[in-house]
Amino acid sequence: MKHVPHLVIGAPWEEEEDLSVSIVQWRHLTKVLRMKRGNQVTYTDGLGRVGRGELGHMTIERGEEWFVEREHELDVTVAPPSNKDRQRFMVEKLSELGVARLQWLRTELGKNRIQPPPKVFSWVLAAVEQSRGAWLMEVSTSLVGWDDLEGEVVVCDLDGGRSTPTARTIVVGPEAGWAEGEIPEEHSRWSLGTNVLRVETAAIIAAARVIGT
Repeated sequence: MKHVPHLVIGAPWEEEEDLSVSIVQWRHLTKVLRMKRGNQVTYTDGLGRVGRGELGHMTIERGEEWFVEREHELDVTVAPPSNKDRQRFMVEKLSELGVARLQWLRTELGKNRIQPPPKVFSWVLAAVEQSRGAWLMEVSTSLVGWDDLEGEVVVCDLDGGRSTPTARTIVVGPEAGWAEGEIPEEHSRWSLGTNVLRVETAAIIAAARVIGT
């Protein structure tokens, strides 16, 4: 079966008969994938609307469209890995898993450096297109503090309990670990196991476990 590309086309669509593709998308479709007018593509606005259409000239000719509900409302809050490639890997995998929101947490022992928001957004776009998703993961554009977290919060910590939580906000600490007394007392703790995991590994495992429950 021939590969059918999946594209993120920004909303709104209401007034558009055909949807415009970016020059980057057009070059990839025609130069890399060797697609021609009339070939089938699928597309999404990243807000749950999905469609199936045909490639035009730098456009998508709209066809059948439908809405996909977001499956999970999971927020993952992470002290950003210092390495750009590890940060990118984590963003892509959390997006592919269907995490609703990613926040960058300011911590006492972390490097507290994040990549420019446009770059991070490009990673999310690529992950949604690769995984044929319907929703773009929201990513904070600046560091947040503990006071910014809402609802029931569970913090990943070696000394926590082993049962997978039902909370919708999961927090993962920095490479150097949590400073003494840094975790607010009102938040429960969850252990992912006895091994010390890299930040991106812990975030991905935690998200997969919560989503799978």
